[in-house]
Amino acid sequence: MTSQKKGKGLISLLTAGLGLYLTAAMWAEFNSALGSLFGPSLGVVIGTIVFLLYQSSKNEKEFTEGGNYITSESTAIVRDAEGRLMQVDAMVEKGRNPALFIAVLYLAIIVLSEISWSDLLS
Repeated sequence: MTSQKKGKGLISLLTAGLGLYLTAAMWAEFNSALGSLFGPSLGVVIGTIVFLLYQSSKNEKEFTEGGNYITSESTAIVRDAEGRLMQVDAMVEKGRNPALFIAVLYLAIIVLSEISWSDLLS
């Protein structure tokens, strides 16, 4: 395993988990605010429409900017000898993926969110 790939999958998994937690917590807060303003049924409908419009706009913007979509900073697109574009590993220094530090940071974000506003896990 190269130093470029070490910890990369774990960091992606932690980031996905944090994103899922924050999305669920904010969605619950948003729906409770809409529910108190418009009633629970209409609040869910309005919340779903707003979410779908936002997500559609975000995806369109993300996939059309720059003409390419590279998900990893440790890869680069280069032309080979025959002129075809290929995705190859870029040179990234050792220790670039501090998985333990990121795990502790994400845990702190979740704990502080629970203490201050979320109440999703309690």
